[in-house]
Amino acid sequence: MRFIHFRSIKFISILLIIASCSSAPRTIFQPQELPKDLHWVMVDNVPIVYTDQGKGDTILILATYPLRAEAWNELTGILSKSFRVIVVEPPWLYEPSAMGDDLSSEHILQIYRSFIRKLALREIHVMGVGEGGGLAVAFGHHFPEHIKTAISINGFEGVTWSDKSKEMLDLIYSPNEDGIINLMKIASLRYQSDMSFLEEIKHSFESPKQKEQIKALHDRMNAFKQDVKSLYITAMDEYIDYPVMMIRSDKDAVLPEKYAEWSHSRIRGIQYQPMPNAGHFAFLDQPEKTAELISNFLLSHTGITPFRPSP
Repeated sequence: MRFIHFRSIKFISILLIIASCSSAPRTIFQPQELPKDLHWVMVDNVPIVYTDQGKGDTILILATYPLRAEAWNELTGILSKSFRVIVVEPPWLYEPSAMGDDLSSEHILQIYRSFIRKLALREIHVMGVGEGGGLAVAFGHHFPEHIKTAISINGFEGVTWSDKSKEMLDLIYSPNEDGIINLMKIASLRYQSDMSFLEEIKHSFESPKQKEQIKALHDRMNAFKQDVKSLYITAMDEYIDYPVMMIRSDKDAVLPEKYAEWSHSRIRGIQYQPMPNAGHFAFLDQPEKTAELISNFLLSHTGITPFRPSP
């Protein structure tokens, strides 16, 4: 009987160990699987993945879903001739559980601040497209001690809640590759006209694979929708007192014009730059023109010789 009792205890112990292992959070992030050009650092217990090119004044690009840092390579290759360019990928994507169920823009901005401090950066230029553009503008408002300028490419800093904005965000946050391809067809003129660009850019999509990542995508979408409904970003536009440039594509089929008008009318001293022959992802459609506008804008704040496109 003692032998049976011992075996029973041993069996129960094994079951408890298995149960505890299954309930423990599973690590998704595998740094050894990252491409060689990607770096990573742990910030606030969250793994941050980024690229880092060039030297000089630092431009921090806030890459947002669904395009990963690699999608920015053509633009950053040009800008890195005159600047240090860091592209940081969405902090919630690689290890969602590390975010502690808080995928709000405020939390993400705090992580970006911790990230630049980790890299011993003081004042930076912050840039993004769409959601990233809105976050770039908001970053400067919350952390004025770290901002030199903000650049918003067809940014969401002026988005308020409506059926149209809901449709736009549902399109942006599509969880599968078919949805991402549909977004690209709408958001990029180059993608529409050059089928070879499809294969070239496909590996730059960040389609969530794990169920935790898919959940995080939905949670981030819901959090950003709440940010829009609560006027989290638009409420600060009138109080911005640092240099802001807004690049606005003439053929942006994603972001309604009224949101660009909102930003233009409320941010003091904003430099408004129309971008011809480009869709929502202007940095993909017109990388040299985008680089020229950015470089010329930063010239007045850095004294660096601006980039000139090749003839």
